[in-house]
Amino acid sequence: MLLATLHENEIRQVIGLAGQGDRVVDGLAPLSALEDRCLYFINKKLADSVRESLAQRHACIVIAAGGSGLSGELGDCLVLETADPRTAIARILGFIRSEGRQRPWLSRPEIAPDAIISPLAVVDDQVEIGSGVMIEPFCVVNSDVRIGRGSILRSGVRVYSRVVIGNESVIGSNTVVGHQGFGFVRDEIGNKTRIPHLGGVMIGSHVEIGALSTVLSGTIMPTIVEDYAKIDDHVHVGHNVRVARGASVTAGVVIGGSAIIEEEAWVGMNSSIRDGRRVGSCALVGMDASIQKDLAANSIARAPRADVKERTDDDRSVIGFP
Repeated sequence: MLLATLHENEIRQVIGLAGQGDRVVDGLAPLSALEDRCLYFINKKLADSVRESLAQRHACIVIAAGGSGLSGELGDCLVLETADPRTAIARILGFIRSEGRQRPWLSRPEIAPDAIISPLAVVDDQVEIGSGVMIEPFCVVNSDVRIGRGSILRSGVRVYSRVVIGNESVIGSNTVVGHQGFGFVRDEIGNKTRIPHLGGVMIGSHVEIGALSTVLSGTIMPTIVEDYAKIDDHVHVGHNVRVARGASVTAGVVIGGSAIIEEEAWVGMNSSIRDGRRVGSCALVGMDASIQKDLAANSIARAPRADVKERTDDDRSVIGFP
């Protein structure tokens, strides 16, 4: 849940809906969270189980598409209909950011006296840095970041706001953690405008992330890398992704937004995982494979093998050999 107090009248004004009301919510959440006093948005047909769960929530606001027919069907939830719920949520996230409504993760900034921070690093005052942490030269650490005991940021790492790194984890050189995710909506004249990503990143303990990798911020909920996961160099982890405990992601992999890599899965070099897809626990994704559908636990996905044959003289002349 993204904690940010919002009043119904503010929500109506931001998304361009007439009327007034006195409902107040504590923040935004995805439909899977199903918490009370929350703002949700519905951009597609609801599964019966989700509809029933929403109907049991208390004091929520739901933004749905015009003509959804959900008014009065979701129990105590107030339904606000708009032409494009995704655009509406983008505007609300922008409002939260511009008004500073989001509650910080840190309650008390503190830097352990035995933390080693290079004088060539830039570290915000509003951070929590544990005992034995090492931050090498040319790192940048923004506000509202927590780095646990014994973790290491190699030279050139950039950590944006709202990132938690657990104990004894290592972030490789020039890796970027918590940058804005890739998501856009169209404005009134059809131009793409960014959806603010305020969910942050949560990295567990004993995690290793290689050099020149990117771990993007979640939209509403954090992007998550769980304990003992290992991520190689040149890996892209999209927004809202979850890399589960003990998973291995090797060099050059691209993981699309909201994909899930389950426990102890292995993702081979230069492979790609389509957004929203799941790689099951202990599954193996071979190198160069492209996962377009969910991959079951304990299964193997391999890319087609090249047709290898001996070169002829004609072949050599075509590709420019003397």
